[in-house]
Amino acid sequence: MFRNTALPLASLALLSAPIAATAEDGWDFYGQLNFGLFSVDDGTTSDTFISDNDNSNTRVGAIYRRGVGNGNEFRFHFETALGLRGSSGVDLTDNGLETDGSLRDLRKFEVIYQTADFGTFSFGQGSVAVDGVAENDFSGTSVIAYSSLQDLAGSQVFQLAGSAGSSGVNVGNAFSAFDGGRRFRLRYDSPEWNGFSVAATVGEEVLTSGNDDSFYDISARYHRDFGAVDFVTSLGYAVVDGGEETILGSVAAVHKPTGINVSFAAGSQNEIGDASQYYLKVGINRDWFDFGSTALSVDYADGSDFFAAGSESTSYGIAAVQKIDNKNLEIYATYRVYQFEAAGIATDDIDVAALGARFKF
Repeated sequence: MFRNTALPLASLALLSAPIAATAEDGWDFYGQLNFGLFSVDDGTTSDTFISDNDNSNTRVGAIYRRGVGNGNEFRFHFETALGLRGSSGVDLTDNGLETDGSLRDLRKFEVIYQTADFGTFSFGQGSVAVDGVAENDFSGTSVIAYSSLQDLAGSQVFQLAGSAGSSGVNVGNAFSAFDGGRRFRLRYDSPEWNGFSVAATVGEEVLTSGNDDSFYDISARYHRDFGAVDFVTSLGYAVVDGGEETILGSVAAVHKPTGINVSFAAGSQNEIGDASQYYLKVGINRDWFDFGSTALSVDYADGSDFFAAGSESTSYGIAAVQKIDNKNLEIYATYRVYQFEAAGIATDDIDVAALGARFKF
C-alpha cells in the first residue's frame, strides 16, 4: 500500500520542479575499504582471522546532484556494501573471509529533494529518522568502538562456565543500541532552527524475506558550538506494526582546546520484556603528530533483559585510532570484553582484540 501510493507522489513532486543546472551539478563517487585482524577467545576456544569491520563496513557509493532553481536541489544517492561477511557475522566455528551477499547489502537507493526553506524530502531505501540517534560521538574512535557493540562480534557465542558447552546466546542477542538503520521509507527533515531540527519517516521493510512490517519514527536533534565546547544531543521514538516500540537517545560533547570528549547513549525496546542498554565513553583526541590526529577512548556498557527477562549484559573496552591525513587512512586497535548472565545461565567472558585500517576514496 505504501509503495503503491508514495512512489507516484514523490516522483510528481520531483519532476514538477524547474531544472536549473549549477556549478556543482553532476556525479560524485566514493567508497571505503575497512579490514582488520580479529582475535577472539570465548573461554573454551580461540582463533585469529581477517574480516571486514562491520562497525563501518567496506562499501561504495555514488551521488548525483542537480540544481532545480531557487536554491533547491535534487539528488540521487546509491550506496552498497560489497557483500563480504563481516565481523558481526562470523564466529569461532566459521570465520573465513567470504562473499555472503544479500539484498541487505543495499544501504541507499533513494531520491532526495532539498528545498531552500522548507526542509528535505527523501524517498527510497535509506536512513530512517532514528538512524544515528544513539551514535553521537566526538571521540574519533567510532570506526572500531561505538554504542552498537554487536557490530564488532555479534555472532560470537557465549560458552557455559566450566566448559559445559554453548549457552545458545551470542553477542548480538545480548547487546543493542536499538539504532534504526536503513529501510524503504518516505522521510522528512526540517530546516535547522538555532541548532534544533526534527526528522520523521514512514515506510516498510522490503529487503528482508518474509518481513513486510510497516514502521513509523520521529527524532529530534540539537547541535550547538559554544566556542570551546561542541555539543550535540538526539532523541528518537520508533513504532513497528505489531506493537514493538523503541525509545533511544544520545548526547556528546568535546572540549576543543584539550580534545577531551564524553558521550552517553541509552535505549530501550519492548520486543523482549523491556530490554534496555546504556553506553558511556570517555576519550581524548589530539594532534600529537603532524600527519594526523590521535584518538584514544575507554567505554562501558550495561544492558538488561536481553534474550531473557532478568538477564544482565556488560561490556568494556579500549580503543585507539591514528589518522594519516594525506593517505585518507585510519589505523585502529581495540580490546573488548563481553559478559552475559541470566537465571540458570553462567557464561565465560568473550574477549575480542582487533587491529586494522580504514581507507576512504
